[in-house]
Amino acid sequence: MKLAGIIKGIDTIRVRGNTSLEITGITKDSRNVTQGSLFFVTHASSAFIEDASRRGAGAVVTDGEINEPFGCIVHVGDVMRALGQAASNFYQHPSRKAHVTGITGTNGKTTITYLIESIFRAAGKEPGVIGTISYRYAGKAFKAANTTPGASETNSLLSDMVGSGVSHVIMEVSSHALDQARVEGIDFDIAIFTNLTHDHLDYHGTFENYAAAKRLLFEDYLPRSRKKKRYAVMNIDDPSIRDFIIAAPVTMLSYSTRGFADACLSAYSESIDGLTLTISLPGKEIPIATPLIGMFNASNILAATLSGHAAGISHRAIKEGIERVKGVPGRLERVANDRGISVFVDYAHTPDAIKNVLSLLGRLKGGKLIVVFGCGGNRDAAKRPIMGALASRLADEVIITSDNPRNENPARIIADIARGVEGKRYRIIEDRKEAIFEGIRAARRGDVVLVAGKGHEDYQIVGDSILHFSDREVVEECFHVAT
Repeated sequence: MKLAGIIKGIDTIRVRGNTSLEITGITKDSRNVTQGSLFFVTHASSAFIEDASRRGAGAVVTDGEINEPFGCIVHVGDVMRALGQAASNFYQHPSRKAHVTGITGTNGKTTITYLIESIFRAAGKEPGVIGTISYRYAGKAFKAANTTPGASETNSLLSDMVGSGVSHVIMEVSSHALDQARVEGIDFDIAIFTNLTHDHLDYHGTFENYAAAKRLLFEDYLPRSRKKKRYAVMNIDDPSIRDFIIAAPVTMLSYSTRGFADACLSAYSESIDGLTLTISLPGKEIPIATPLIGMFNASNILAATLSGHAAGISHRAIKEGIERVKGVPGRLERVANDRGISVFVDYAHTPDAIKNVLSLLGRLKGGKLIVVFGCGGNRDAAKRPIMGALASRLADEVIITSDNPRNENPARIIADIARGVEGKRYRIIEDRKEAIFEGIRAARRGDVVLVAGKGHEDYQIVGDSILHFSDREVVEECFHVAT
C-alpha cells in the first residue's frame, strides 16, 4: 500500500519526502522492521531509529527530529494515535467489517468474553475473541501475549478474523491499552464497563489515573466510532459510574444486580453448585441456570445478556449461549474430585477480587474455607497487606505462598502480605506446589479450597526464568497422588 493512503486522515504536522512510496508493513518495534516498512518511533525511543534504517525501513512516523536518511519522514503530535489510525488504513479498516464489542473494567472481562462468544455462536454467528487467555477464531487459538495487543497487531488480527469469516469480535480492553492508544482506529459497536477497583497502580501511579484510562473507551473511542449504533453497557452498581460522561451519539444501557436497570434480576438463588437466575429485560424475562457461581458472575451474565440484546440477538439464543458455558479457565474453575471437597482455581489477584471470591465461598461452604495465595513481584506492593488482611478475615485457614516473584525476593513479598494478617494463625509455605498440596491435605469432605492468584496461567516467573506451572495441574496431581 502507498504511504499516502496509510497516512490519510492522520493529524500530521509536516511531511518530508515521497508519499508515493510502497509500504510493505507497519511496526513500532525496530526488530520487526523489514525492507519497505513504515516505522513508528517516539522521540524518547530515538535510539532504535538506526536499527530500523539498517533493516530497510522506507519511511518513519515520529514526534521528534530524525537525521537518518529515509524515503519519507512524517511528523505527528501523537505517535501512538497515528499508529492506530495508520494500522486501520493499512489493513483496510477491518473493525468496520465486523460487529465489535469492547469490555473494560478491573474484573469480569474474561468471563464476559466467554459468555458473549457463546451467545453469538448459539445465534449462528461466527465469533472471534481477543483476550487475556487467548486470541481465538475460526477453529484457531493463540496464547495471548497481552490482554489487548498493540495497534498494528490488533488490526492485523482483526483483518485475519474478517478474512476467516468472523462476523462478531469480542475483545478485552485493558487500561494499559487505552492509555497507550492500542485501540485507536478501532470502530466499536458496544463498550461494556464492569467495575473499577484497586489494580495496576504500579503503572498508572494513582487510582484517578487508572479510572481516567478506563473512561477513555466510553468518552473517546466509542463516540469516535463510525458505527451507526453505539451502545455503552454500564454496571450501575459500581460507584465510579457517576464519573463517566456518556453523551450522544452513544446510547447508554444499564445493568444491576441490586435494583432496577435495563437488565436486572427478578429472581436469584445460589449454591456451591451454581446459580439460578431470572433476568429482566425490557418486555421480557429470561430464566437461566448455570454452574457459574457468585453474585459477580450474575453481574457478568447480566452484562453479556444486555450486550447480546443490544446486538439484536434473540432471547432464546442468549439463554442457550449462557447455559452452554460450564466454566471459564482460571475463573472460579472447579477441579473435579471424588473426595467431596470443592476446589476452585481462580485468577483473583486484587483486593476486590479476593474479597469477592472469599466472601462468596464463605457463604456457600459446607465446612471450612482454606485459601492458598500469594502476590506477584515487581507489581503494586500496596495491595499485599490489604490482601493478607482480607484473607485472614474471610477464610478459616490461610496459606501464604509464592506467586510470580519475578525479580523480587519471594520471602519479602510474603512478609508484605503477612503484615496485613489480623490475629488469625496462618502458614507460610514458599514453594507453591507444596502449599497447594498442603491446602488440599488439610481439607475434609464439605470443605472448600481456593487456590488464588494465577488462574489460567501455566507458568511461574522466577527471576528472568519462565517455568511451567499450572495451579489446576498441581491440584489434579495432588488428587491423583492421594488415590
